[in-house]
Amino acid sequence: MPRTSLFVVILLLAGCGAAPPSAPTRTSAAPPSVPARTSAAPSSAPPSARVRQASARPDDIDRDGFSDLAFQVRIADRERLVILYGSRRGLDPARRTVLSRFVPWIIDGGLHADLDGDGFGDVLAFGAPEGRDEPMVPGVFWGGRAGIAADALPTPIVPPVTAGAGAHRATTGDFDGDGTADVAMALPPEIAPDLGTSPSPSGPGASPSGGRGAGPGLALLFGPFDRAGRPARRVVRASPTGQEFWRMTADRIGAWPGGLVAFEGDDGEQRSGWLLAGRRGGPAERARELTPGMAAAFGDFDGDGVRDLAAGDDGSRNNEPGEETEPPEVDRTLTVYYGDGRERRFKGANGRATAADLNGDGHDDLVFGRADGDSPPRVHWGGPDGLGPGQPLPGASGTPLTSGDYDGDGDGDVVLIDEGKIQVTDGKRIVASFDAS
Repeated sequence: MPRTSLFVVILLLAGCGAAPPSAPTRTSAAPPSVPARTSAAPSSAPPSARVRQASARPDDIDRDGFSDLAFQVRIADRERLVILYGSRRGLDPARRTVLSRFVPWIIDGGLHADLDGDGFGDVLAFGAPEGRDEPMVPGVFWGGRAGIAADALPTPIVPPVTAGAGAHRATTGDFDGDGTADVAMALPPEIAPDLGTSPSPSGPGASPSGGRGAGPGLALLFGPFDRAGRPARRVVRASPTGQEFWRMTADRIGAWPGGLVAFEGDDGEQRSGWLLAGRRGGPAERARELTPGMAAAFGDFDGDGVRDLAAGDDGSRNNEPGEETEPPEVDRTLTVYYGDGRERRFKGANGRATAADLNGDGHDDLVFGRADGDSPPRVHWGGPDGLGPGQPLPGASGTPLTSGDYDGDGDGDVVLIDEGKIQVTDGKRIVASFDAS
């Protein structure tokens, strides 16, 4: 079965004006709990768990057997969402769709998931129609046999509560492990009391608050979605971080319950992520605090069938006076959290992270780095003991964006981006490079 990786979105807050939400009260010095083991091999998912014709590749928009790419780029001084389609030769720069009527906002990669279960990958983006005085919200561009039309507009995801622009940031995953794509959505501080919330986080940094109407919160919207953007069911919980948040990273969709990381609100500095481990029926209700660092990627790095997580310094630094550095334990550090409770740290790089099984050996690999621009991103090859030390990626000039199987050969590829330039790598060399702006 081809191994693919779902897009991992990195939401970058522009500027440094507003201060981040206040940190939760520290109530315990106990170490965070180890994420529980989850179901293993992709082949273990029962056919009955699938809904209708759920796509074998959630990032295959036109269902031709190849992963497709959605990303944001600046074209003629305007931010645009661009679709590139895969082929037997990989991503085809000649088959490019620029969504002309939609303005995305601080989203570096579109999220792919078959949200309505029709077998075509869909793209979840955050933004608004161009020229309209409307708030920016998450919306779905529906995939189909012809792909996504250049003049398409997204269907807004219906949130469980209302709020102003920027409040409902969202990401996709399969959070209950039923094979159907779901959406996780950040909620504003005021949550409607009739929705209720779940228990607050545990461990260091846990919020003492909780209960009905406590806000801010996390909405889990479980698929399939109808074409009006409504989920089959929804659950609202207290914020995993104990405070308002907006950035999230979710595990790619496969035959396992996907985990979710919600990052504490930031103003350009490195803040802690809070991990909700994947569980059948929905992610864990109590979150585990991670070492500060705004980059994260899920994978099975040691090939034991249990999901692992790599989290590290994404290189952003608060540019206000006196705040240009991070502590040594955070600066240029990557921490790998294994499903069996092990941890390993690597030093010497910072930047974005994305995971894929690049060589088809059954172990996910990690491409990480290049925030400072002084050195290429590094490849950490997976193996029976997990990720090895990073090795510089020859010829790479961009930062990791996402991964997929764009040529359909069964192995993953990683996309790097540097402004409008796209590079595709197999972990050993750059296999394609072109200008997509």
